[in-house]
Amino acid sequence: MDEDQSNRESAKHGFLSVLRSGDSAEMRALLASDSWLREHIDEPWGHFDAPALVEVSSRGDADMMRVLVEAGADVNARSGWEPGGSGVLDGEHVELWVRERRADGTPVMTDLFDDFLSRGLRVDAHAAANLGDVATLRQLVEERPACVNERGRDGASPLHMARTPAIVDLLVDRGADVDMRDIDHGATPAQWAIDEPAVCRQLIERRATPDIYVACALGDIAVADRVLAANPDALGSRSNHGPHMANRPPGGHMYIYRMGVGMRPLPFASTRGNDAFVDQLLMRANPAEQLIHAAWTGDRSRALALVDAHPGLVASLAPDEARAISDAAWNNYRDGVALMLEIGFSVDARGDDNGTPLDRAAVRGYADIVEVLLGHTPSLGVTNDFGGTPLGGAIWGAGNFRDPLGDYARTVDLLASAEPNLNRLGDDGLTHLDRALADGREDVANALRRHGARVAAELADG
Repeated sequence: MDEDQSNRESAKHGFLSVLRSGDSAEMRALLASDSWLREHIDEPWGHFDAPALVEVSSRGDADMMRVLVEAGADVNARSGWEPGGSGVLDGEHVELWVRERRADGTPVMTDLFDDFLSRGLRVDAHAAANLGDVATLRQLVEERPACVNERGRDGASPLHMARTPAIVDLLVDRGADVDMRDIDHGATPAQWAIDEPAVCRQLIERRATPDIYVACALGDIAVADRVLAANPDALGSRSNHGPHMANRPPGGHMYIYRMGVGMRPLPFASTRGNDAFVDQLLMRANPAEQLIHAAWTGDRSRALALVDAHPGLVASLAPDEARAISDAAWNNYRDGVALMLEIGFSVDARGDDNGTPLDRAAVRGYADIVEVLLGHTPSLGVTNDFGGTPLGGAIWGAGNFRDPLGDYARTVDLLASAEPNLNRLGDDGLTHLDRALADGREDVANALRRHGARVAAELADG
């Protein structure tokens, strides 16, 4: 790499660092001082091959967006994501563009939207559906009827993006496929709308095919019975496994982003606060799913009653049921993990990525769960599918997963205190401390040092 290339790489990394810091004032100064960055402001340097403007729109950062467009960013730039690129109007942060809705549902747009519109922003069918803009969508459909089933972001159709029941009706009336699955997540419009009950229900009313999670989201036992008649084992599903999935989509099913990996129907139903529906659904569940639900939700009296009524129930759980403790750890259900341990779930049950509960909690930095698990003598040396131990997973998570709810320094402190081989060299010749420092996690490095961790160079020096 010659000097010019090196300087440009350095400028690019500095640009991305400021972009992700959220410091719009620093970004304004940086762009004012560097003509090369201004000339390359629309390069796909961001996550998912996104230009800077699209990346910051995905996190709802209006101030940074203004700085970028003032420096010349293209308001119609799109990401290069292979399943289907995104533009600024395709994200979840609709509040960037819609200030409020009138009584008839018509959106009142923000100053940011008006500013971008004056700069040439184009609204396509996907964007109009996402904004809940019936008038614009109707005009687009009349001009080009085929757009109702065209693929956009993540390979989704405009119906996947629908924000209001009126948008659903317009698209379905014009021939939209109610059960089309997007390319990246393999999910239908109703599955995308699971957190939008009015939209989800309207899709079901318009003959979209429901699944057990849709029934739980709506709290509708009649819909649940329809699903269970077609798929009697649906209550044994997980968000990333079950009859609601047509295949294994490349980006993971949309449900893992809506509710978390490994979420089961009954615990999911409990998050919606419809106790009467949950009670009705429990009457349709087998003892294993009843027990998992009671344990996951921390209902100790019900869990103990089920164990008493069904001797040997925990020991008889199939691997896909016994893994619930790992899934609960991943989803930050501390009381559920503690109760599962109390009633006999294995502390080393394997979940996603072949990770144990300790591994799953460690990757996300859930120190309270790690502390509970360490009290039950879990394996510290068992590895997940990537070859990582729980301590290694915590260090990787600190530098890469970066769960905002995680306390990685405390998690590493707990694990390091129990780790018998803190300074072992990995296949890459690095120690745990080397990796923490490489990821810039000084807090994690300090936790390791408190327990005697050293870098590989120190070990070589004796």
